[in-house]
Amino acid sequence: PSVVATKHLCSCNINIQINPPATPNMTTLVVGASGATGRHVVLQLLQQNQNVRAIARSKERLLNSLDEIVPESSSNSHIVSRLDVTEASLLDLTQDELEKAVRGCDAVVSCLGHNMTFKGLYTPPRRLVTDAAKRLCQAIEATTDQAPENPTKFILMGSDGVANPAGGDDKRRL
Repeated sequence: PSVVATKHLCSCNINIQINPPATPNMTTLVVGASGATGRHVVLQLLQQNQNVRAIARSKERLLNSLDEIVPESSSNSHIVSRLDVTEASLLDLTQDELEKAVRGCDAVVSCLGHNMTFKGLYTPPRRLVTDAAKRLCQAIEATTDQAPENPTKFILMGSDGVANPAGGDDKRRL
């Protein structure tokens, strides 16, 4: 199965489509889960009866953000019973911890991004999305069997390449 997420910037509507329809046992790891896009990805996967693992700096913030979309969703046992949250900053996890989070997942969705503030754009971690994507791919490769019949999919949501497709974004202009 493949996961497709689209965000319509004007209305902030997010639509997650699983093609073909996912099996009830599908597990997806979502990083950046409490952010503007990640919380919609988490909620829609849970509403589609999927198991969701999330890495978020605050479980409370993630649950509150789900309630902002659908009131009282965090108290719905049918939804939250399939949500497993690891409270951590992704870049602070060891490689073993990251591999444990990825192991057994059908898909990994990265919704990481910088806050659109001066501090969010111009202070560390400057290479959050790049470094996280590299580490997640390494964890996926380390936990994939030699001949996987159903390889883990990696979905990266981001706009980093829009302004600088070559990727050499070490110095941003004001």
